[in-house]
Amino acid sequence: MPPDDTAMELIQHQEPKLTITQVWKDTEGEHTVVWQLTTDGVENLNRMNEVEIASRTIWEDNKLVTEWRMRRGPQLSEGKYVRSLSEDRKTLMIGIRRRSGSNEIEQHLIFVESTK
Repeated sequence: MPPDDTAMELIQHQEPKLTITQVWKDTEGEHTVVWQLTTDGVENLNRMNEVEIASRTIWEDNKLVTEWRMRRGPQLSEGKYVRSLSEDRKTLMIGIRRRSGSNEIEQHLIFVESTK
């Protein structure tokens, strides 16, 4: 996938509650996904239109790890997000692994805090 310079993650965190809003564009248009999570390992269920996402999020040292399963109609996929923040807290690194059927995708995203 080509990089999307307009992609962003907005994170609101008040332990153990965590809200992550992801916004990105691709060939199908602009997308927004809002994840309502907790960092205590309890399963969280998020529904957006015809998509259902079950996930568990925990802290592993200084990394936030979310494992998820997504159902969109008959299509199933699963994956893992590993988020870490730079020491100055201005750069968010995200490792993503996603599996759907026999396809597996691995991505590495870097978000730099906007000064706007």
